[in-house]
Amino acid sequence: MINFRFLVAGFALLLVFSPMIHYASAHENLNSGDETIGNYEVQVATDPEIPSANQPFKMSFRVLNHQSASNLLNSFDTKLSEVDHFRMGVRIYSNNELVGTIPVQDFKGGEWSTTYSFHESGNHVMYLDLYDAGPNGQTLTYIFNISVLDIFGPLFQYIISAGGISCFVLIGWIAISKKRLKSKH
Repeated sequence: MINFRFLVAGFALLLVFSPMIHYASAHENLNSGDETIGNYEVQVATDPEIPSANQPFKMSFRVLNHQSASNLLNSFDTKLSEVDHFRMGVRIYSNNELVGTIPVQDFKGGEWSTTYSFHESGNHVMYLDLYDAGPNGQTLTYIFNISVLDIFGPLFQYIISAGGISCFVLIGWIAISKKRLKSKH
């Protein structure tokens, strides 16, 4: 028979350590996405998944060219359709005000990453300008939303976990007390 105390202790430890697990690949990141305009697709991702205000985080960009895939089978292989080089600039808005930019730069290969820091929590709208990619060398603009939490964002997980642990400890204490009372009678 399984000892009830060990079961409660094991479950409590699981709840304590579960907020420490930060990465899971079961779903697409909340602050990642892709948008296709014409033959070009731009993908954006942040690490950590939801950045905190005034904390540096990594933004990754990837540019794909669907026209470069030679046939239907190769079109599913994004490695074959990455562009060789591109020019991109980024404008970042919060509440319809420009709060930051990443200057226009030339990049070799199909992807690049940079470190950035938002100064306010909330939703930020990021406009990625892909230069010389549209018809007749026009600029293509891709729009992405990035959610930013305040510095106390992870603290919420610990408070909820502590409440859950307290609940199970209380239920365990009640069960053990009830069992002791029955054994005395």
